[in-house]
Amino acid sequence: EKMFFKKLENGKYRYYEKYFDENLKKWRQVSVTMNSKSRVSQSEAKLRLTKKINSAQTKKETKNESITLSCIFEDWQKIRQEELKPSTLFIEKAGFSKFLKKFGSEEISNIESSHIQSFLLNSNLSSASRRLRRTQYNLFFTYAKSIGYIEKNPMERVVLPKEKKTLEDLKKKQNKFLNLDEMRFILEKNRPYERDVRKLLLYEFLFLTGLRIGEALGLQWEDIDFEKQTLSVQHTLNHLGVSEKERQLQTPKTVESYRTITLNNRCIEILNYFRTNLKDDSFVFVDKKGGIFGYVNLSSHFKKTCSVLGKETDERKYTLHMLRHSHISLLIEMGVPIKSIMERVGHSNEQMILRIYSHVTKKMNDDLAEKMRDFVI
Repeated sequence: EKMFFKKLENGKYRYYEKYFDENLKKWRQVSVTMNSKSRVSQSEAKLRLTKKINSAQTKKETKNESITLSCIFEDWQKIRQEELKPSTLFIEKAGFSKFLKKFGSEEISNIESSHIQSFLLNSNLSSASRRLRRTQYNLFFTYAKSIGYIEKNPMERVVLPKEKKTLEDLKKKQNKFLNLDEMRFILEKNRPYERDVRKLLLYEFLFLTGLRIGEALGLQWEDIDFEKQTLSVQHTLNHLGVSEKERQLQTPKTVESYRTITLNNRCIEILNYFRTNLKDDSFVFVDKKGGIFGYVNLSSHFKKTCSVLGKETDERKYTLHMLRHSHISLLIEMGVPIKSIMERVGHSNEQMILRIYSHVTKKMNDDLAEKMRDFVI
């Protein structure tokens, strides 16, 4: 088979070549990583791949031995490690956990569309999670097909029921944000009892900027321009699969997430508090001992902080991400154009803004009622 290559995020090139394993009667693939795609590198890659294939072919393996789905998955993960950020890879692996328990020991050619469809329909996943799993599984089987392990991708015939929109879903979407009065109430009620004001200041900063929690925790002093009153989003702190203590910085969620936003006077006051009470020379939002805030600890604390509004219900959950929703809702109320909102919060898709945040808030309804009350032609 002809050698092919793919450019990696780190600028290097990974070369691949398929071959048919006579011992296992299966198509397999070998790969090597080179620094460039020059003719010299390609020649060297071809030589190394040929050696790998010859070495594999000379191994004595019994005819009864078969390659399981788990083995193919392990090969695929080596490639995915080069393609994905650590946090994304962690999520993807988690999505395959139960799938591998169910099908991992089977030969991939024995797995049919009906098996996967039944597995997904009998899972206790939401419609959105099922669709995500289908996408993840499809990527894996597409890889298996391209290598030659299977002739057809079973995911092509997996059919999931269409998502049914309910009144409960609508209420949940409308309750994914805090309005300005609620945020003020939360801060006023908690300040007298909060031993470490740093967390409350972080929540307020998220509400005023729309930063993702990872972007805020990854914020460093060098990203702040106090003179221009701007903030540059250059990194996000990974908390998936690693401890925040490791301070593993990775690229933002999307290309559009790289951005510079303006800060109001209150944001500058908050930053000045952390600068005056400096506990870390590099990172901005650290606790009073200089450690990075733990995501789980922050999430739990935020739920407790919001409890002054009432207990959580099935329709309303208090999450850190709702502060980002709240900022976007606030911008919509202020009449800020969608394009400007997208640039500020680092969204790449206008439809996403419209779909998730186009709910009409109570304040907007009240304003409309007030304007229409005395309107005449």
